Amino acid sequence: MAEQSRSPPTHFFTLRLWSELAEDNEAVWRGRIHCPANGEVHYFQGWEVLIEKLLLLMEAEGLND
Repeated sequence: MAEQSRSPPTHFFTLRLWSELAEDNEAVWRGRIHCPANGEVHYFQGWEVLIEKLLLLMEAEGLND
């Protein structure tokens, strides 16, 4: 029998991004991550925090092994 290929586990997030001016008039990226599967919403500021949040969310779901 031929082995069936299995897709790796995945998770769906919606991401909303917007730019705001900080006190020093520099653009700051902010955003919102929504997990439709469980309704959780996480807010962040900056790209590094976005990556950290996504890694934590995937780890919590067992997707970052």
